[in-house]
Amino acid sequence: MRKKILKTAENMNEHKHLFTENLSYKVVALFVSLILWISILGRRDFVGVKEFELQFITSENVAVMSQSADKIKLKISGPQPIIKKFKEKISLLKLDATDYPTGQFEFDINVNQFDIPKGIKVLSVKPNAVKVELVKRN
Repeated sequence: MRKKILKTAENMNEHKHLFTENLSYKVVALFVSLILWISILGRRDFVGVKEFELQFITSENVAVMSQSADKIKLKISGPQPIIKKFKEKISLLKLDATDYPTGQFEFDINVNQFDIPKGIKVLSVKPNAVKVELVKRN
């Protein structure tokens, strides 16, 4: 019976030795793996919506009577800090209607018309077209 107790004590000392041997290397490896894990979690893409005010540029004798939308909404994805900085900017989308006579026209809205920072992907543009009615100024 005494031999069994001694063997059990020896086994426990061997197991303790496994955990305490090269302890500094094991602690450093634990911290490195935690840092990698946190950085990988931080690389997730976030989704947000950015609104742009619409402004039509017309010639001197033409004015905008009506338009189908006042704002354009972009659904975007990317890293959270870049999206946050992009959303904080005041944004205006200028559409050039100087060459258009009076009447009703439809302007297509393309992703190329926006100043999108690197790292952000545009998922959708709503509305993708804006109808406008141009009339002569008095």
